[in-house]
Amino acid sequence: MPAPPVSLPKPVPSLIPESPLRRRLYAWLLLCGWLLLAMPALAQVQDDAADTDPVALLDQAEKALATVQKQLDDTDDQDALRGLGDTVLAAQRDAESVERSLTPERDQLDARLAQLGAAADGTTEARELTTRRAELNKQRSEVDAQIKRAGLLKVEAQQLNATIEREFGQRLGAQLSRRYSSPLAASTWRQVGQQFPDDLQRLRALYGVVADGIRSGVAKDGWMLPLAELVAAALLLWPLNQLLRWLGRRYAASRNAPGSRLRRSGLALWQLLVRTLMPGLAAALVVQALLGIGALPPRLELLAGNFVLISVLSALISAVSASLLMPNQPSWRLLPIDDATAVRLRRYARATALLAWISGLVLLINRAGRTSASTTLVVEGAVALAFALLVMAMIASLLRLHRPPAQDAPAAEGEPAPAPQRRSSVVVLVALVVNLVVAVALVAVLAGYVDFALFATRQVIWVAVVLGALAVLTMFADDFSRWLFAPDSRFGRAANSALGLRPSHMEQAGVLLSAVLRIMLLVFGLSAVLQPFGSNFSTLFGWMDIANNGLEIGKLKLMPGDLLRALIVLAVGLGLMQVIQRWLVDTYLPKTELDASSKSSIATVARYLGIALVALWTLTALGLGLEKLALMVSALSVGIGFGLQAITQNFVSGLILMAERPVKIGDWIKIGDQEGDIRRISVRSTEIQVADKSTLIVPNSELITKTIRNMTMSSPLGRVQIQFSLPLGSDVGRVRELLLALYAEHPGVLDEPAPSVFIDSIAGGQVAINSFAYVSSPRNVYGVRSDLYFRLLEALAEEHIALATPQDIRIVGEVHQDRDGGGRE
Repeated sequence: MPAPPVSLPKPVPSLIPESPLRRRLYAWLLLCGWLLLAMPALAQVQDDAADTDPVALLDQAEKALATVQKQLDDTDDQDALRGLGDTVLAAQRDAESVERSLTPERDQLDARLAQLGAAADGTTEARELTTRRAELNKQRSEVDAQIKRAGLLKVEAQQLNATIEREFGQRLGAQLSRRYSSPLAASTWRQVGQQFPDDLQRLRALYGVVADGIRSGVAKDGWMLPLAELVAAALLLWPLNQLLRWLGRRYAASRNAPGSRLRRSGLALWQLLVRTLMPGLAAALVVQALLGIGALPPRLELLAGNFVLISVLSALISAVSASLLMPNQPSWRLLPIDDATAVRLRRYARATALLAWISGLVLLINRAGRTSASTTLVVEGAVALAFALLVMAMIASLLRLHRPPAQDAPAAEGEPAPAPQRRSSVVVLVALVVNLVVAVALVAVLAGYVDFALFATRQVIWVAVVLGALAVLTMFADDFSRWLFAPDSRFGRAANSALGLRPSHMEQAGVLLSAVLRIMLLVFGLSAVLQPFGSNFSTLFGWMDIANNGLEIGKLKLMPGDLLRALIVLAVGLGLMQVIQRWLVDTYLPKTELDASSKSSIATVARYLGIALVALWTLTALGLGLEKLALMVSALSVGIGFGLQAITQNFVSGLILMAERPVKIGDWIKIGDQEGDIRRISVRSTEIQVADKSTLIVPNSELITKTIRNMTMSSPLGRVQIQFSLPLGSDVGRVRELLLALYAEHPGVLDEPAPSVFIDSIAGGQVAINSFAYVSSPRNVYGVRSDLYFRLLEALAEEHIALATPQDIRIVGEVHQDRDGGGRE
C-alpha cells in the first residue's frame, strides 16, 4: 500500500534563479566544502608529525637498527626475519620523516641568515644583530646535524634491509634444497614409531599448559568476558556471515543497485570480503579471548597470531572460489563455465581451504609442541601430497571443461560433420605448467625434498588464489569506473553540470581510471605473489619511497603534498573558470549590445586568460617563486624561438584579430582562391565555411600577413551588375526604361542607392549597356542578379528587342580538280 503524500512547507524563493549555472555553483561549493573539511584533518596529521621530537625519533630508530643488527645472526625463523625487516623499514621511515620535516626549517634559517648577511670588515654593527646571527648559526648547525644524522640512519637502514633480503633468500634456498629421508621409507616410519611416545607426551604437556592457563585465567578474571568473545566469534563465523551474504544478494537483485555488470561484480566482491573477513575476525576473537585472560604463555603468542593468519588465508581460498564460481547461480557467475564444473571446482576449493586450515593448525601445534623431526617430516609430506592431489583434480576439471565433446551420434545423411572444438591454448599452457610443478613436487616428496614439495604446492595454490582475487577486483574496478563516469549516473550528471564535460570525455575518464586501478592491482598482485620468496613491498615499491621524499629537479624539490595541493588547485581553478565562463557566455554577454563576433572574442580571451591565471596559481601551489617562474619563462622562450615559432605566431595573430577585428564572425571573405563565411575565430586558427558547406581552417598568421578581401567589412550592401549588348539600331531609351522598371519591381533591390543604367561603349555596330543596383547583403547578389536576368529576357522578348549576337565569319576557298582526280585549293 503506497504511503500517503506528505505535505511539505512551501520553499522559500532562492536569490539565485534555477539554472544550470546554479547547479554548477552548488556542485563546486559542495566540492570546496569537502576540501575545507579535509584540510583540518591533513593539518592535524602534519601537526602530529611535527610535534614528534626529532631527536627522540632518531634515537628510537638508531636503537631499533642496533637491536636488529644483534638479532640478525641469532634468528633462524623466516617469519622472524620478516619481522626484523619490518622493524628496519619502520626505522627508515622515521629517519626519512625527520629529514623531511627538518629540511624546511633549515631553509628558513638560511633565509634569515642571508637577510642578515655577514658582518662587514672594519665596521661595527649593533650588538643585537651579532647576538641574533650567532643564535641563528647555532640553530642552523643543530638542525643540519640532525638532518645529516637522519640521512645516515636512512642509508644504514637501506643497507640493513638489503642484508635481510639477501639472508632471507639464502636461508630459503638452503631450506628448499635440504634433503631428508623419504616419508615412505621404512626407516622414517620406524623413527616415528620409536619417537611417538615422546611426541605424544610433548603434545599432552602443551595441552596441559594451555588448559592450566585457561583455568587460571578464568579463576582470576572470570569467564564472562572470554565466553562473550567466543559467542561473538561463533556469531561472526556463521549467522552474521550468512546474514551479510544474504543482504548482499538482496541488494544486488533490487532496483536500487546499479547496472547489471556492476551489481554482478559488486556482489562477487562483497562475497569475497564477507567470506574472508568474518572467519578472520572470529579467529581473532578466539585468540583475544585466550590472550585476555593470560591463557597463552609468551612463546605461544606468535603462534596465536599465525593461527589468525592461517584462518584468514583459508577463508580467502574459499571466498575467491565462491565469488568467481557462484554455484547454481549462472546469471551472477563471473566465469563462463557451466554449473556442473562450477559445483565440482567449488568442492575442490572447499577441500583445499579446509586442508590448508587443518594442515596449518597441525603444523603450528607440531611446532609449538616441538615434536621430533621424523614426525614433522611425515606430517609435511602428507600435507604436500594432499595439496598435490587436489591441484591435479582441479586441473583435470578445467581440462574437462575445455575438452571437445564426444561425437557419439553420427551426423545425419547429407549434413556435414560438426567441426571439432579446440581447447583454449592458455588453459592448456597453464595446465601443463601446473602439472609439471605438481609432478616435480611429488617426485621431491618421494626423494625426501619435503620442504621443496610443500613450498611448491603451496605456491601453486597461492598464485591461483591471488589471480582469482585479482580477477574479481579487476572486474569490479572496470565496472565501477565505467559506472562512475557514465553520463547518466549521478556523478556523471554532477560532473557534466559542474565542468561541462561531454559524454565522450566522461567515458574516456572512466577508461583512464580503470587503467590506473588495473595497474595498481597488478602491482599489488605481483607483490603478493613474490611475498613467499622474501620480496616485501619496500623492495617492489622503492619508487614510492623516492616519491615520498620528493622529486628533485635541479634546485627545485617537488614533494607529494605539493603535487597533491597543486592538483587540487588545478581542479578547483578549472572548475571555477568553467563556471565563470558559463556565466559570462550564458548570462552576461547576452544582455549586452555587442555583436556576436565581439561576444565570441571576449569569451575566448576570458577563457585563455583564466587558463593562464589557473596555471600561475598551480605553479605557485607547487612552491615555484617568481624567480623560478622567470627562469621557467626564459627557458620556454628559447624553446619558442626554435621549435614553437609558428604556434606562437598564430597565437599572437589570433590576439591581434580579436583586438583589431579586421575580420569577424559572420564576415564573407576571400583569401586566395577560396571564399566563405567566418564561423569561428580562436587564438590559433580561423574556421571558414565555404560554399559547399565544407570548413576551411586557416592559421591566423595567414589572415594577418596576406591580402584578404572582406566583402562585408565596410558596408553590408551588395552591388548587382548587369551587362549586355544591343544592335546599333535598337531603342536604347526603351531598354533603359525596362531596366529601371525591373529594378523597381524586384523586392530585393534597394531604393537607395538608386539603380543606374549607362551606355558603356558603342563599337562594332553594337551598343554596350552597363547597369547597377544595390541589395541588402553581398550574399543576395547572385540570386537577385539571376532573377533580373530572367525578367530582362522576358521583357525584351515582349518588346521584340533583340540582343546583339556575335558574328561568325568564315573564309572558304574554291576547290579545283586536278588531272589525276585529286583535289587542291
